Parts: sequence; structure tokens; C-alpha cells
Amino acid sequence: MRKIPKYMEVYLDTKEKITNGHYKIGDKLPTGDELAAKFKTSKLTVKKGLDMLVTEGIIRSRSGFGTEVLRTPIDNSKVFGPNEGLFSVVGEEHVDSEIHTFSIELPTEKVAEMLKISAKDYVYNIIRSRFIDHQPYSIEQTFMPLSVIPGLEPKHLKKSVYSYIGNELNLEIKSSHIWIKGDLATEFDARLLSIEAGDFMIEVDKVVSLASGTPFEYSLSRHIYKDFIFEAVFVEN
Repeated sequence: MRKIPKYMEVYLDTKEKITNGHYKIGDKLPTGDELAAKFKTSKLTVKKGLDMLVTEGIIRSRSGFGTEVLRTPIDNSKVFGPNEGLFSVVGEEHVDSEIHTFSIELPTEKVAEMLKISAKDYVYNIIRSRFIDHQPYSIEQTFMPLSVIPGLEPKHLKKSVYSYIGNELNLEIKSSHIWIKGDLATEFDARLLSIEAGDFMIEVDKVVSLASGTPFEYSLSRHIYKDFIFEAVFVEN
């Protein structure tokens, strides 16, 4: 079996230790010398592995201070699950949202089909960009039927829409169906996410339903590829 490169071993081991709480937010990682001795490699190789975590915004290195844990890695398998959103996975204090569109309009044929509604049923059309610890994370476009989710306001979009649905409307969110595909960044993506037009991106399309089986959300979220990790477990029946 082919061994993974040492810098990847450093990256994966350190990321796992941050994920499971061995290294907590605010903790300083061992020095480059200590990690080089642990992994039996050079400081340059250790730096290469840690730099990948710096790029992901998980750790920060400062001259004369060391390397500090900024946040836990994002578990996208939970973010895209039916009951958890970005706030519950990362923590509300780490997430900021910028609303670009909040309108009420008639659905396109595709949106009506995904939400199982009539072409005459109005929907919210919401476009917002999301930031984690002030770093660009995603652009999301979300459609919700007014008949199913009444009273939605821009103030709810700054926080957790799922919290509004569960706590204020007393609706139970039950299931989600997702599609994941690659795409190229548009000029709009590039401007909001500080990337180049034409860069590779991950798009996640999602339909979320209530316990009654009624779809209440059709969303398309576009992610910088380097920040995106999705994990799923399949079990044979």
C-alpha cells in the first residue's frame, strides 16, 4: 500500500486532533521542531502541511507567537443535513452573512418542480454570501414557498433560518435530498468570494422537507473547492 506524503500526514493528523478537541480553539500547536521530531521529518515539510490548514482558515501562524487554532474544521456532511445548518456546526459567533437579494416572486418552472408547488405560488428568493471568521465560505441562493414558511424577514437571514422555522413556526425539519457537482466561478462568485472567475467550485443543490413530507427549501450553495469536504457512510442492507 502506497504511503501518503509526510506533509499530508502532518496535515491530516493535525486536522483530526483539532476536530476531536485534542487541540482546542485558542490553543497553540507544538513548535515546528517538536512536530518535525514527532513525524520524523523536516521543519519545512511540517510547514507545508500546516500551511494547508492556514489556507483553510483553521490555524494561524504568527512570527514570535507560534501557531494558534482559530476554528474547528467544517463538517459539511452536517451542514447539508436536514436539521443542522452552518450556525450549529461552526458556532454563531463565527458566522457572518451578507444579504444580496430578498424578494418575493413567482417561481421558475424548475423551482416549482423542486418545491412541488404551482407556478402561481409565490416564493422567497434569497441570495446571501456566508463568511466564517471573516473568510469567504459560500454563496447561497434559497427558494422557500410563502405558503409553507410565512413571515420570513431579512432579520431572520442574518441568523439561522432553521431556528426560525423550528422555534417560531414550530415546524419539524425532517429530511434533505442533495446533489453535488463541480462548476466554474462566475464573475459574481469571484467578486464575493475573492477568487478568480473560472476557478473550480463545488455547487450543492438541496431540497429540504418537513416531517409532513412537504418541501420547504430548494437551495443552491456554491463553495470554494479547497474548503469543501463531504463525508458520507453507506451501509449495505
